[in-house]
Amino acid sequence: MKQPLRLTAFALACSLVSLTARAAEPGAVDLGKFVPADGCEYVEVNLHPAVLKFASVFVDKDNPEVASLLRNLKRVHVNVVGYNDETRADTTARVEKIRQQLENEGWAKIVTARQGGKDEDVAIFVKTNSSDGIEGVVVTVLDTGEKHAVFVNVVGDIKPEQLAALGKNLHIDPLEHLKIAPEHKA
Repeated sequence: MKQPLRLTAFALACSLVSLTARAAEPGAVDLGKFVPADGCEYVEVNLHPAVLKFASVFVDKDNPEVASLLRNLKRVHVNVVGYNDETRADTTARVEKIRQQLENEGWAKIVTARQGGKDEDVAIFVKTNSSDGIEGVVVTVLDTGEKHAVFVNVVGDIKPEQLAALGKNLHIDPLEHLKIAPEHKA
């Protein structure tokens, strides 16, 4: 009986260390657990270094810059969470809470976009390191027309001029259309 208990305690300790290490990783954000409303859309994507490096092999020939970016990423986490009229207020509050949390933790908001005709509310945040490199990007989207919220966290060594390429290749529309001023390019 003692052996299974020790193994369980060891597994629990390893899990806690793993979670602590991931949360402490520069650029990583714990967005919490998501539960979609009944009958609503839900998508979760988690890409880790091995998968990202594997993907870089496929784009290396046609787009070496994107392949280099993918090799430098540590994690890409995407959630698309649908909501309905009953859960709209909770979803909106959660998006605002996450945005406020990022600002309180020193993340720089680089994009705020609201389009009434498309019912989209977008905010993009970056976490920079001491050498002005980007170590994390968070995209939050509240789309009231499609009735879903989108949360994206990209972690790794990202050059500012790579943000648009990252958006295009990972289908993160707000990043895809981001223009970096010439004085910010390396």
